Order: sequence, then C-alpha cells, then structure tokens
Amino acid sequence: MVAIGLPILSGGRGGLSVLVGPSAGYIFSWPVAAFCIGFATEKVWTGIKTWKVFFINAVFGVILVSLIGAPVMALITNTSIWAGLVASTVYLPGDLIKAIIAALIAVQLKAFSPIKDIKNQ
Repeated sequence: MVAIGLPILSGGRGGLSVLVGPSAGYIFSWPVAAFCIGFATEKVWTGIKTWKVFFINAVFGVILVSLIGAPVMALITNTSIWAGLVASTVYLPGDLIKAIIAALIAVQLKAFSPIKDIKNQ
C-alpha cells in the first residue's frame, strides 16, 4: 500500500521514495520480524506465558528490527552504524510498551486460536 502511494506511514508518507529512504531498512525488516515472532510464539504456544511472548516480541520485534534498520539508515544517511544504533534507542521505550501490549493480547487470544496442542489430539 505504501509503494502505490497511500499515505499510511507516519507524517502521511507514502510512495516508492519511502522504500529507498532512511526508513527502508526498518520497513523491509518488518516481514522478517513478523515471521520470527510467529515462528517462535508457535513453538511456545502450548506453555504460553506473557513473559515468554514479551521476550519474543522484544528480541525479534524490537532488537532485530533495530539491528536491521539502523545500519541501513546509517548507510543511506552516510553516518556510522553506531550513530544509527544510538539514534534508534530513542524508540526503545515506546517499542517495549508495544511489545508488552502485544504479549498481553496474544495470551488472551489463545482461547480463540486455531493452533491446537498436538499431544491432546
């Protein structure tokens, strides 16, 4: 949707220029992070706990996205990778709050999940 120009990113941004700008690494890391979060969460699904899902969200949804996005941002803006990583720390508090909220929601949604425990079938 962003690629076709819909203004759905922060500041009403959209279009192909966003996909080659400083935020490109973050945008392209989202599918990787989503896969990793889903895969890891499914592995702990039978014994799911909020702290486990929070840890998974923090590692793959916060740290992994920053480790992919910050170096790409640094490369595009012609700064050091360290500067990119330091700059991305400003988003950590908000990202960790969102990781907690997502973990709480995921644990509550287990009751409605189509994923079944193989041992109980």
